[in-house]
Amino acid sequence: MKNMLRVLLFFSLSIAVFSCGDNETGTYPVEKKYWTPDDYNTVNGNLVAAKYNNKELPNLDNPKTAIIFTKLVDTNNISVVMNDNQLGITHRSKFASDMFKEYKDLTNNYSGIDRTDKYQYPVEFAEIIKFGLYFQPYYIAAGNEKITKAADDPTAPDVVSVLNANKNILIKNYDVYLDYINYEDRFSEKAIAIYADGLKEFFPKLINEFAPEGDYEEMTGKIDNMLKKAKNPLLLAELNNIKALLSAKVKK
Repeated sequence: MKNMLRVLLFFSLSIAVFSCGDNETGTYPVEKKYWTPDDYNTVNGNLVAAKYNNKELPNLDNPKTAIIFTKLVDTNNISVVMNDNQLGITHRSKFASDMFKEYKDLTNNYSGIDRTDKYQYPVEFAEIIKFGLYFQPYYIAAGNEKITKAADDPTAPDVVSVLNANKNILIKNYDVYLDYINYEDRFSEKAIAIYADGLKEFFPKLINEFAPEGDYEEMTGKIDNMLKKAKNPLLLAELNNIKALLSAKVKK
């Protein structure tokens, strides 16, 4: 009987060890419908540990970890909170601020390059920075809503100046997205397509909806410079579309 118990115990432990080692989603909250900033913090900690131990990060090519990465860039994680008008602005603003910090860490974790100066995870990195384009307008809007709510007179010149300055910060953050065209050769063709889709989907919204009265002088100059540097036809097409939108705005 004792020998049988030892065998059963050993067998059970073997299964447990195998499961922990084989289950790539074990330390990630994939069972949750939406991820919070705390969840992203846990994930970022796991990513740092994986990089330190020279382990593969969750990516779309690995069937075991694709679900993890898909959750990382799920825009529902943002919209479920930021579009819920039943939640107070203080809560939504803090959520956005905490998420922005985690987003920056996430970007850093996937921005590594290999010995050939290519992104180690080009498709995943492109998806992450595109996710940032979706998220940041919520972040700025929540901050401005909080400022407006706290102001005695939301139309006062000093308040309006701060609100406009924050919208111009959003424009500058979108300028950072354009900077990656300087490193076009680090991306794969698939990653370039994802990156170009970010230009197509979010820059018109920035110009026409998020910050229509913003200062686009720096972006206009950057677009002109990137048009001289970009080689991929998708990038050139989207850059020209953005330039046309900015030119139309100037004519008005």
